[in-house]
Amino acid sequence: MIDKNKIFEFKYIIFDLDGTLCDTEHLHADAWTAVAQKYGMPPITHELLIKIGGISTINLSKMFCKQYGIDVDPQIIADEKAQNYFDNFLPKTQKFESICSILREAHDRGIKTAIATGSQIKETNYLIELFGLTAYVDAVVTADQIKNGKPAPDTYLEACKRLNATPSECLVFEDTPIGLQGVKAAGMTCIKVFEGKIVSDDFIKP
Repeated sequence: MIDKNKIFEFKYIIFDLDGTLCDTEHLHADAWTAVAQKYGMPPITHELLIKIGGISTINLSKMFCKQYGIDVDPQIIADEKAQNYFDNFLPKTQKFESICSILREAHDRGIKTAIATGSQIKETNYLIELFGLTAYVDAVVTADQIKNGKPAPDTYLEACKRLNATPSECLVFEDTPIGLQGVKAAGMTCIKVFEGKIVSDDFIKP
């Protein structure tokens, strides 16, 4: 298991949001399923979203429309899903205290922190405020602020830029294969987590 003290040897720590700091993946699945069934798509399962988690809402919508032959503007479906999630599911979110505590401790030790997520800024700010993390986060990068979402490295590199860091100085907490691809492409070290627990035995090097 990773020595916790070694985590805080990094100058900058970047955290994914969904599935890392907060337990939202199953809520995203429920929100997607409600909208998907309206357009004749099968349910979008929690297990599927874990596999493809980190991809932005609009890119998921494009993917689902293509996969299931839905002749609707993907932006319309993406907007419906986002609104449904925000109104009906987001308030039910629980935080993963074990990972949130690492974020807070990093800040208290003088380490700069960022959140780099495939969620939208509106959803992200809601959760940061809900869990009382605002004062502990130095930068936030969301899917609607960058050109290429995960698994492209853009989200992490933009977080790195906003922290005035270099990729080699950054440690990232991520929970999905898609996210891990992006971290590797960004040239950053990573810790794999799942459902609020560190599951990698050592740091994952780029």
